[in-house]
Amino acid sequence: MRDTFQVVELLAEVDPDEVVRAWFIGMNPQLEDAAPAELIAEGRVRDVMAAARAFVNAG
Repeated sequence: MRDTFQVVELLAEVDPDEVVRAWFIGMNPQLEDAAPAELIAEGRVRDVMAAARAFVNAG
């Protein structure tokens, strides 16, 4: 849960809640088209955090 919160905080610094929500449940090309929420459930938090940083940096 804590890891998820950190990802949410990072994304929420630059995007509204609707975008953050969509990012978590949408297919993500940096995560081999998996949804970040699914990967967090599988324990791949580091991969999700890296994708979130890339998303934020892309602006």
